[in-house]
Amino acid sequence: MYKLITLLLLVVQSISYSQQITVHVYGQAGTKKMPLHTAVVTNAVTGIVTNADSTGVFLLEGSHNTVYYINAAGFSSDSIQTDSAKNVYHVLLYPLNTLDAVNIIFRDYDTKIDLVKTIKVEYIGGNELKKAACCNLAESFESNASVDVVYTDAVTGARTIQMLGLSGLYSPIQIENVPYTRGLAANYGMSFIPGTWLQGIQITKGIGSVVNGFESMAGMINIELLKPEDHKIETIFVNVYGSSMGRSEANVHLNKKFKKNWSTLLFLHGNANVMENDMNNDGFRDNPLSKQVNVMNRWKHMGKKTEQVIMMHTLADDKLGGQLGAGRILSEQGPYQANIKTQMHQVYFKNGFLFPKRSMTSIGLIGSYRYQQNNSNFGYRMVNATQHSGYFNGIYSDYIHDTRHTFKTGLSFIYDNTDFFVNGINDKQEEYIPGVFFEYSFTPSPSFNLLAGHRVDYHNKFGVQYTPRLHLRWALTDKTAFRALAGTGFRTSKTLMENMSALASSRIIIIAPDLQPEKSFNTGASLTQEFTVGENKWMFNVDYYYTQFMNQVVVDYDLNVRELNFYNLTGQSYAHSVQVDLDMMFTKTLQFKIAFKHYDVKQTVAGVLQQKAMVSPNRAMANLSWKTLDKKWKVDIISNWIDAARIPNTEDNPPQYAFAKKGEPLTIVHVQVTKLFRKFETYLGVENILNQTQKHAVIAADDAFGTYFDASLVWGPLNGRVIYGGIRYSLRK
Repeated sequence: MYKLITLLLLVVQSISYSQQITVHVYGQAGTKKMPLHTAVVTNAVTGIVTNADSTGVFLLEGSHNTVYYINAAGFSSDSIQTDSAKNVYHVLLYPLNTLDAVNIIFRDYDTKIDLVKTIKVEYIGGNELKKAACCNLAESFESNASVDVVYTDAVTGARTIQMLGLSGLYSPIQIENVPYTRGLAANYGMSFIPGTWLQGIQITKGIGSVVNGFESMAGMINIELLKPEDHKIETIFVNVYGSSMGRSEANVHLNKKFKKNWSTLLFLHGNANVMENDMNNDGFRDNPLSKQVNVMNRWKHMGKKTEQVIMMHTLADDKLGGQLGAGRILSEQGPYQANIKTQMHQVYFKNGFLFPKRSMTSIGLIGSYRYQQNNSNFGYRMVNATQHSGYFNGIYSDYIHDTRHTFKTGLSFIYDNTDFFVNGINDKQEEYIPGVFFEYSFTPSPSFNLLAGHRVDYHNKFGVQYTPRLHLRWALTDKTAFRALAGTGFRTSKTLMENMSALASSRIIIIAPDLQPEKSFNTGASLTQEFTVGENKWMFNVDYYYTQFMNQVVVDYDLNVRELNFYNLTGQSYAHSVQVDLDMMFTKTLQFKIAFKHYDVKQTVAGVLQQKAMVSPNRAMANLSWKTLDKKWKVDIISNWIDAARIPNTEDNPPQYAFAKKGEPLTIVHVQVTKLFRKFETYLGVENILNQTQKHAVIAADDAFGTYFDASLVWGPLNGRVIYGGIRYSLRK
């Protein structure tokens, strides 16, 4: 299969060329115009509807004397008639009155799957993110079926993600196409991005584009932050939040637009948790005491032919978990404490060069540098870790003969210098990985797209790595999209640095020598159907993905209950994932979304092919959203059902210190009510209203410094029912 995919990728790039129409659509915004990515073009003859890309550009099948209608929610309509002597058109649409805009936008999805893109991308918008408190990125997927948020241990309060039943390490998170969750950030990094900073989230399942790297083996998540040049962004925004668990936070955004096309957005964030809670009465804090100061400053410059983005991010985070009453001084008499101190400093830059006389031609330069330091202890396990990371990606985009044949090519470079020291184990790694890539896109008609990508990377330790990927899309109708994909991915494991939750135990850490890169083959298919019921949109989606590992670094909790072993895979490891979801708009004010997922994830552990531990085989999600006609009140109910997962074997422990072979199924329900005023809104909610938790989360909680202590086997929430509330204030010029 691998050779077949490679052969197909090479063959498809010899396809012949012919003409295509390019349409740029803009919307009037005050005295300026902006690209309209929400625009749609309809062929007056065939009725085929095409959606714009993220820059408001359409690629249409070339033919002269054809009429196309152009529409966008909240803007006037227009039309063009193509001419054989012209293949590039520019269209400007003007805003409608406010009432007309509300009537159209109100019926659109808060979560959208693009029917036109070759790669299936799920977009989570700002309205979706407000359905729950979403204090940080880790809490932003409660109403999304594609991403599972999981808990890591019973002392740090950290959360990570899973996609396709696989660890989030195989679905890297990027911030505006810059890698984020590499190394130390894999553990607590999701809590370092406040929810109010998010403009939207883009989710890709399966392999992604080779332009964005080689590590997307099960998926990829790209975070889009608020942008100062956006006319919708407030001049001043303030959000204040508090909960019954003693958690509080505040966010302030300050936006300023300068002359000469400069603008800036300053993000200020602080949070604290000052109250001890122990709802399951095991003597351990359900959440650590914590405090965080987090600042980001974003600058944007728009020139006639260039644009620049600079972002600077710095934070300090301090968590103190463990037994009730634990302070910062560790003593032999206890109590057990886990203190995690993190500092992170990062700078990003983007530079884009445009060529107005040559449509769809551009050069993009993306780079970042990050320094992260972690000084922690888990009982007597002392951790000192540092990471220096550098990233660069240079992308050249153009077309061949006409815009039916487009390509992206470029160079990338990753540098990681990590030093992780814990009680005699010193895991020091230095990686530099230069790479080249080429991605070809063929669009012979609006109903078919092909995207074929190759990339070759050189790892300083493991040599040359080749990554081919193929994506196909067929539009069976203008409302039906079928997609298929196949390709490979690879990554290098940082063992303990990426699995710090394992340190919350008395297990002996054993890391096998000569760990090899993790490599996988992924294939999948999806069908997305949009249809109309009355005057309202419904969307149905079904997808299937299969991931097979050629090599994997196994994190083995089963071989010996007193050990944690890291070693290369010997045997099989694979994951089957099936998801079905339906998004229904019953009326202008009532929306209901339901989804079901099944995972068959198996891995050879301790010489036996068995179900992957801590992965629920079945999940279901439902979300009911209701608004009043005047949009002054909103009610959101989110429910997640999580099937029982296999628990690593603890039979060799004394009976009082052994878990059952499986956890228990859980149903987690959240409710939030929002009241909107002219300049501010208030919200009040209840998380986990059914009060369902993992009843026993710590093995040997009564002997935290003993042989059997283990707080790393967590599959469900530790917090019971939590009441919270907050205020969002917005001031616009």
